[in-house]
Amino acid sequence: MSSTHTTVPPAATPPARDLEFLRRELGLHRQWQEGKGGRRAELQFQDLSGLNLKGARLAEARLAGANLSNCVLEGVDLSRADLFGADLEGADLSSANLTGADLRGANLHRAIMADVILRGADFRSGTLTDSSGAKRRDGAAVLTEARLERAILCAAKLTGCDLTGADLMDADLSGADLSKCVMLGVDLSGANLSGAQLAGTMVEADMLSRGRHLPDGAMAALVEPARRPVPAVELAAMVDAHEAWIDSGGARGARLDLDMAELDVAVLHGRNLAGARLRRCRLTGADCADSHLEMADLSYSDLRDAMLDGAVLAGATLRRVNLAGAHLAGAQVTTQPMAGGRTWPANLEGANLRGADLTNAVLAGAILRKADLGGAITTGLNLRGADLTGATRTAAGDENAQRRRLRRFSQPVLVVGSRKGAARTRNWSFGGVALDADPALFREGESMTLLIAAPGAGDPVPVSAEVVAIEGAERTISLKFAPLTAELKSYLNGLVAPRYRMG
Repeated sequence: MSSTHTTVPPAATPPARDLEFLRRELGLHRQWQEGKGGRRAELQFQDLSGLNLKGARLAEARLAGANLSNCVLEGVDLSRADLFGADLEGADLSSANLTGADLRGANLHRAIMADVILRGADFRSGTLTDSSGAKRRDGAAVLTEARLERAILCAAKLTGCDLTGADLMDADLSGADLSKCVMLGVDLSGANLSGAQLAGTMVEADMLSRGRHLPDGAMAALVEPARRPVPAVELAAMVDAHEAWIDSGGARGARLDLDMAELDVAVLHGRNLAGARLRRCRLTGADCADSHLEMADLSYSDLRDAMLDGAVLAGATLRRVNLAGAHLAGAQVTTQPMAGGRTWPANLEGANLRGADLTNAVLAGAILRKADLGGAITTGLNLRGADLTGATRTAAGDENAQRRRLRRFSQPVLVVGSRKGAARTRNWSFGGVALDADPALFREGESMTLLIAAPGAGDPVPVSAEVVAIEGAERTISLKFAPLTAELKSYLNGLVAPRYRMG
C-alpha cells in the first residue's frame, strides 16, 4: 500500500545548512520532550548530512525529506519520528531506536544499522511532495546493502522494499511484513522469521533456509526474480557500444549497465567488459572465458556453471554472486592498480563458489570474507594475501575426495593399457582415469600398472594405479594414480591448455 505525504515547511524556511537554525530546532525539541515548553523539531527537507548527532533525543521529530546521509546517529532516539522520504544513505544508526518510525520511501542504502530497534517501523512505498506539490521522492524504502545485524524488526512493515545485499544476520524479523520484497544476496543467517509474511518475496531458498523459525509454507510463497530478457542482437549492440566507450575514453559508445536482466550468453566470450555493471543479472552457464572484466560490478548475479576460464577480474565486485560450479581455471581475480600507487581488491564477500573449478586461479589480495569454497577444485590456487575471514574452505578429506576435486577432461581421449587389455577414457584428471571397460574384469582395491597414451603425444607413460569404483551399469571403471609421477604429470600437462596445468 502506497501513500502520499505532503510536507509544508515552516513559513520562513531558512537556507539549507543553517547550523544556527538546526541548533535552535534541536533545543526547542529537547525542551518539548522535557515538558518545559518548546515544540517538536521542524526539520523537513533540511540538510543535516555528515553531522555527528550521536545519542541525540529526536523522538517524534519531523524529518520528512531531510538529508541525513553519512550522519553519525549512533544510539539516537528516533522513535515515532517522521522520516518519510528521508535520505539516510551511509548513515551510522548503530543501536538507534526507531520504534514506530515512519520510514516510507526512505533511502537507507549502505546504512549501518547493527543492533538498531525498528519494532513496528513503516518502510512501505510512498510519495513525498512539498508544499508546492513537487514530487521529492517516490517508491518503497531502499535498504540495499544496509547493515542490519541483530536489528529488531519485529512487526515492521517492509512491503515491497529493496533489501538487496542487506546483512540481516541474527535480526529479529518476527511478524514482519516482507511480502513482495527484493532480497537477492541478503544474509539471513540466524535471523528470526517467526510469523514473517513472505508472499511474493524474491529471495534465494538456500539463504532463507539459514534463518530460524521459518513460517509454514515459506518456500512455496517465494517467487523467482522477474528479470528482463535481453535478446542476443540487443546485447551484442550493447557490448559493441561498451567496447567503443572503453576505446574512446568515454567519448563514444555507452557503458554496459544492466540490472535484473537475463542475458543471452553467446556473445561474451573474449569481450572487453571492463567497468561494466551487471548487477542482479542471470548469466547461468555464460561463456565469459578469456573476457576482460576489470573493475566490473556483477554483485548478486547468478553465474552458476559459467565459463570464466582465463578471465581477468582484477578489482571486480562479485559480492554474494552465485558462482557454484563455475569454471575459473587460470582466472585473474586480483587487485587492480589505481592512480597514486593504490590498488583496488576484487571483492567476493559472501560469494558462493561451491564446486567451482579454481585450478591455477589467482585470487591474491581478494576479499573472500564469508565466501563458500566448499568442494571447490583448488589445485594451484593462489590465495596469497586474500581476506578469508569466516570463509568456508574445502577440508583436507581423504584421498578419494581430493581426487574428485581435480578438474576432469573428456578430450583428448586417452588409450590406457594394462594386463586387462586396452580401454579408452570417459574422462581423466591429474588424479586418475575413468575407463569405458568391462566391469567383470576389475575388482575394487585392485592395484595394477597402466600405460597412458594420447594420439600423437609420444610413447605411453607407465604409472601405478588402484581401482576405486566400479559402475557396472555404465561400464565405468575409476582408477586413481598411486601416485601421480613427475613423468606422467609432465605428459598430461602437454595435453591441456596452460591455465589447467599442474605445477
